Amino acid sequence: MPSKRFLAIETSSPRLSLAIGNESAILATYTGAHDWRHADSLFKGIETLLRQARWPIQSLNGVAVSVGPGSFTGIRIGLAVARALGQSLRIPVVGASALEIMAAGAKTKAEWLAPQIDALREQMFSGLFQRNGSKSVRRVVAETMAPADEWVKRIKQHTGRRSLWISPLKGCYPEAKVLLSLARSRLLTAGPESYRSVLPLYIRKAAAEERQK
Repeated sequence: MPSKRFLAIETSSPRLSLAIGNESAILATYTGAHDWRHADSLFKGIETLLRQARWPIQSLNGVAVSVGPGSFTGIRIGLAVARALGQSLRIPVVGASALEIMAAGAKTKAEWLAPQIDALREQMFSGLFQRNGSKSVRRVVAETMAPADEWVKRIKQHTGRRSLWISPLKGCYPEAKVLLSLARSRLLTAGPESYRSVLPLYIRKAAAEERQK
């Protein structure tokens, strides 16, 4: 039986990240510039990876996409492309939290993992995860938005300050290869209509909506 052909799309951070792989391996990755220009570089990146693997786009068997939190515009771009591929090719689409991806990809031996993303206005997006084996994590506290000092106090009380990793606010981004590793088993069981249930994880309303209040 031919190997599956999966694509992973991560556009929630300033750095575009893409990956392709099969049921058991990551075959190639693509990293864009740190410039937020995902609308300009996403299709080029996908084309580059598919050409490298000699995969026609019609041969894809599934798409994994980061649903946020993070950049509103970036999340929308990634989701729009993933859902369009799922609908047009009749293939599974599954989503994963950017924070879960960061936790699963953390280069640390710590048991407790607290990835964080700058939400601006002295706020941050974060969640608390516990290492669940060498390649998976378990969500302990759901993704939320809070002032940084309050959140750090909360997780230290929760974990007892033991073996805790807190990601830096700069220079630490979700990676598509980790996303694909997380999503692989779900892609194998999801159906062709699954794109309908992959929705953005915004947590906070867009700035334009907040200004209308």
